Amino acid sequence: MRITKRIVPVALALTIAALVSAQTPAAGPKAAKASIDFFDVDANKDGKVSPEEVAYIDDLRASFEALDANHDQALTAIEYSHWSRASKTAPVDPATLPGGSAGSQHMPKSK
Repeated sequence: MRITKRIVPVALALTIAALVSAQTPAAGPKAAKASIDFFDVDANKDGKVSPEEVAYIDDLRASFEALDANHDQALTAIEYSHWSRASKTAPVDPATLPGGSAGSQHMPKSK
């Protein structure tokens, strides 16, 4: 009976410790990072992302020059979509937005 009184609390403590550690997410360098939407990074909503807007995202800041295909110090939605953590929504072409110029050059001239 003395042994049972000692074993039960130890077994209970080990069981609780195992349950807690099983529910704790694994942390470390291989933990997946969440994707980030272009419009969440474009703080001033000008349709492009500047180096200042990515200053708080270390891996995007490190990749900025490689992603900036035309080297204008700004990432368009299409350039941003090539980043590994960019959300996988389709990039927006500004010409297709309301008020954009897509197709307007093909409109017949008024007489």
